[in-house]
Amino acid sequence: MSDPRMLSKLAQLDRLSRRRFLGGAASLAAAAAASGLVLPRRALAADDTVRFCSWGGSLQDLQRQYVLDPFEEASGIKVVEDSLPFPSRIKAMVDSGNLEFDVVETDLLTVYTLEDMGEYFEPIDYSMLSAEALAGIPDELKHEKAVGYFYWSYNIGYRTDKFGGAVPQDWADVWNVDKFPGDRTLTSGSDGQYPNLEFALMADGVAKEDLYPLDVDRAFASLDRIKPHVNKWWSSGSEVVQLFTSGEVTTGSTYSGRILTAKDEGAPVDLNWNQGQASLDYLMIVKGAPMEPAMKLLDALLKVQPQVDIFNAYAGGPANADVLAGLKPGRASVLPSDPANLSKMYVQDSRWWADNFGAVVDRFNEWSLL
Repeated sequence: MSDPRMLSKLAQLDRLSRRRFLGGAASLAAAAAASGLVLPRRALAADDTVRFCSWGGSLQDLQRQYVLDPFEEASGIKVVEDSLPFPSRIKAMVDSGNLEFDVVETDLLTVYTLEDMGEYFEPIDYSMLSAEALAGIPDELKHEKAVGYFYWSYNIGYRTDKFGGAVPQDWADVWNVDKFPGDRTLTSGSDGQYPNLEFALMADGVAKEDLYPLDVDRAFASLDRIKPHVNKWWSSGSEVVQLFTSGEVTTGSTYSGRILTAKDEGAPVDLNWNQGQASLDYLMIVKGAPMEPAMKLLDALLKVQPQVDIFNAYAGGPANADVLAGLKPGRASVLPSDPANLSKMYVQDSRWWADNFGAVVDRFNEWSLL
């Protein structure tokens, strides 16, 4: 690909994917990829081998424990792990015909951006997936080349000891520094974060059902009003939790999993699910992968009981309703895919952001310096 615009778009998408790496991954492959090192190329997989690429960290540890190792033992198919599936990696290996992984967990932004450039993922053969794996997944999450796996979210976080028992109910409250005094935090335009345009629009009165296509000018006008009160534009999960737990900020945006973990550890913090942003990770098969072992592993990843074990420990929300129903008592209520929580949020429009991410981030970064 030699089109400079496409190269720029791919680089922007890679930066967006860094959000997950900075949020916690740390496998050898992830660290090498992030530092620019070149890992040895792997041979093409045989029918008795399948290669899986996730995001490292605690999630991939749980996937290994509950899916990959048991699958390898039961099937006789060797599983080779990788991590950090940057879009540029997927494009380079498919273009060269030298695949480094077959089954991948990532988001629709990656699919949309790469598929705008060519064919980079295989159609999923749903006939090869078991009824157990598919029954609880909503039809709208069963795409031609991607099947929904789990939700994660951005939400209103707040200190529970700063407002006399009052709780910010929506983004208009977060913008209201008279009613809810103190410094704020919102996402930066760095390390793959989305500037919080949707939250700015809802603070200005736009209903969550009417967000897309985003009115960018109106969003920036709303951000102008809160900008003087923003203590820090955050870029990573560890950073935003530190801002809340230290008391530097009283309310703002945060990852749901991070703030609830801090709450469980005794910090005076909590979240409001109302007007949050739900995003989805999907499972896909890379173009040119050996389909039979790839589909068998995909089925294993989507089975209910292994996901129950994973999401009883990991703070993501399974897309499969049968998995939610199987979680330990009280667990679903603190995850973003619980119907009571998900109904209060909107699902990010990946198509809109795939088309506009670069321009919005460039404008935000220039604006933030003014």
